[in-house]
Amino acid sequence: MSEREFTIPEGRLQRASLKTDKYISKFRQVLLRHGLTMTSIAIFCCSFTFISSALVASLDSLFAYPSKYFFYSLIVIAMMVLFLKFTKREFNYRQLAWISYLLVISIVEEIAFRLSVPLLITNIFGMNYFLWAICISNAMFATIHYFTLRWKLRACIFAFLGGMGFSRLFSVTDDLALVIVLHWAVTFLNTPSAPKVNQLIEKS
Repeated sequence: MSEREFTIPEGRLQRASLKTDKYISKFRQVLLRHGLTMTSIAIFCCSFTFISSALVASLDSLFAYPSKYFFYSLIVIAMMVLFLKFTKREFNYRQLAWISYLLVISIVEEIAFRLSVPLLITNIFGMNYFLWAICISNAMFATIHYFTLRWKLRACIFAFLGGMGFSRLFSVTDDLALVIVLHWAVTFLNTPSAPKVNQLIEKS
């Protein structure tokens, strides 16, 4: 089978690929391409003292009322289980690992793009650029999805808009833990299972 003779059609989120090795079809690829990228950005940002201090402050409610967030998490987990059952998806160790990954990526993405990047920009240019900082941060968030996960442009636009919504919620509540839990639920509904390769189609 020649690579030039076959293509992989587009998925719901992912663009079509002319080369099978470029298409994101394995959990490991998501971890290395997207998970590692987002985690690296979050870790870099938290190396700044003023950001790590802001992170701790944004979790004050979690530290004060941990049972409340445990309850929120139980609601999200129950929703996930019901969704998997309703859609007749298999619930196994791979699915459990995927759900766990979605929680971790929700944590690092919120730390990076709802908290850290806006703080970095406003620390340099001042609070007058706060709205611009939010827009730039969420544009970065969406653009990274385009390259690391090969998302379609339309999906990236929705990621930008969703990120703006998360930023709005965070600015109103100053509760990063709440935003993380909501992000976890939304990203599960968007990508409830790890990626898999689409059927190869022979090119004419």
